Amino acid sequence: MPLPLLLTRPRAASDRVAARFKGDAARVVVSPLLRIELRGVPEVTGGVLLTSRHAVAAWQAADGPAGLPAWVVGPATAEAARAAGFDVRDVAPTAVALAEMVPLDAPPLVHLRGEVQRGDLAAALRERGITANDCVVYDQVAHHLTDEALALLRSGSVVVPLYSPRSATIFGDECPQAILGNVRAVCLSDAVAEACPVTPVLIANRPDGAAMDQVIRSALAAIGG
Repeated sequence: MPLPLLLTRPRAASDRVAARFKGDAARVVVSPLLRIELRGVPEVTGGVLLTSRHAVAAWQAADGPAGLPAWVVGPATAEAARAAGFDVRDVAPTAVALAEMVPLDAPPLVHLRGEVQRGDLAAALRERGITANDCVVYDQVAHHLTDEALALLRSGSVVVPLYSPRSATIFGDECPQAILGNVRAVCLSDAVAEACPVTPVLIANRPDGAAMDQVIRSALAAIGG
């Protein structure tokens, strides 16, 4: 019998994952720990750095112009950026890798980012002599676990995918200590695993959605089967 699956990403992202795993989990519960609130976007005359699909959504919501060159983290963000009309020049697996990948002759760049970030991509580029700054174009507002999610966690073992250090930290704050033993965490990266309140059962071999889908499916099969 497969285990249930608790998804805590922002609503749209969780709904996409839920649709993919509807037949693989005993039950899928969505309880977002972060709500995305879009802000306005700046005028950009050079190019952009995109490390999240939320930044692309903010650009589209503000009717930002198409055609700007973009350097991007992750295939999902790259796909969204191309659909929004950006000229995607290169795609890196992480922000650290992107900081080394952007060419020295790149135009002045703006990192369109969330209020909360790990590291400082623009500063890393400036250290290489590239003109770069950043602009917050969306907020990540923390939310409590729902009563439905807490009831699911109390009922027994649950596979819980965690995609960011912040969401792992919030989950640890929200999940009562007494039921952490029911959590079968699956983490996007070692950094997420470090912030996780329990030792994860699996860590993705690369930090992207396709790799996470693989380890979620493996966790459901290995633990629930």
